[in-house]
Amino acid sequence: MTLPAKLQEIVDDIASMSREEKLETLIAYAESFPDLPERFKEERSKMEAVPECMTPVFIMAEKDGNGIIFHLDIPPQSPTVRGLASILMNGLNGSSLEEIISVPADFYHPMNLQEAVSQQRINGFIGVLAHMKQVAVRISS
Repeated sequence: MTLPAKLQEIVDDIASMSREEKLETLIAYAESFPDLPERFKEERSKMEAVPECMTPVFIMAEKDGNGIIFHLDIPPQSPTVRGLASILMNGLNGSSLEEIISVPADFYHPMNLQEAVSQQRINGFIGVLAHMKQVAVRISS
C-alpha cells in the first residue's frame, strides 16, 4: 500500500504507540484542528456533509498549485472526530488527486485505532475519507 508521504508518516507514528499515547495524540490533533477560513464560513451551506458521522462534519476543498487542500468544519465539542479528521487533513493536504484517490479505505489498520476509539468513530473516519475523495474528484474535473 502506497500512501502520500505525510499520511504514511502519521500511520507509522501512531502504529507504534500505546493506547494511552494514541488517545493523547488524537487530543493533540484535535487541539490543532484549524478553524474554517473566513472565506468559507459564508459558503458553509455549499459544503459537503458526511452522513456516516454522528457528529456534523462538513468538507470543502480547493486546488493549491498541484495539490488539493481540504477544509473541514466540525464542532469543537467533538474532539475525537476533530482529531481523526485532523489526521486526514494533515496527511492529505497538498497531495495530488491521484495520491488522494489511491488511499485505500483500510489504510488505518496498522494504526490499531480500535484500541483507542469506537468502531462507530472509525466508520465515521472512513466516511470522511470517502467524502474527501469525492470532493477532490469533483474539484479536479
